[in-house]
Amino acid sequence: MKKFFVRLFIFLLVLYVAGFFLPGDWRVSRSQTIQADRILVHSYVSDLHTWPDWTAWSRERDPECKWTFEGPPMGKGASYSWDGPTLGAGRLEITESTLAEGITFDLYFEDATEPTRGAIEYEDSDEGLRVTWRFWGNETGSIGHWMALVIEYLAAPDFEKGLEGLKKVSERGVPARLEDGVRDVIQELGG
Repeated sequence: MKKFFVRLFIFLLVLYVAGFFLPGDWRVSRSQTIQADRILVHSYVSDLHTWPDWTAWSRERDPECKWTFEGPPMGKGASYSWDGPTLGAGRLEITESTLAEGITFDLYFEDATEPTRGAIEYEDSDEGLRVTWRFWGNETGSIGHWMALVIEYLAAPDFEKGLEGLKKVSERGVPARLEDGVRDVIQELGG
């Protein structure tokens, strides 16, 4: 039994030391083609009030989550935070927003001191508007370097679900967007 624990200790030590030699940089990127006008798509992407309805981090996933919106109603400086039993806590702030390119944002997960950087970018294609969602960052330390290896596998399904949600709401058209906007205003007024 003693040999087993010695071998286990050596194995764990080797894994720990090996982690320092792994890269700490990571990137995640997923794309979706959407059959909708760029202006309409951007109206959802730059309006964080709509994100809990179409992203993977949604009201449906965590009905008890509390959402707080700050700053301008959309675009640069707009931010929202969430706190719920399933989604945990975090905050996202748009740092740049243009109709031509999309948005960039800083994402702070619970207790994080440094943000994860992200972007949602647009590109015209023959099939429609190509929307790409990106995250990137750098992890430090042995355990962080091991995490950098698996972040794509952890985040990619949520990106795909979010882009699918964006496609669904965008392809409903302008009348549905206006209806969504009116509903949001009424809810903010407490109606």
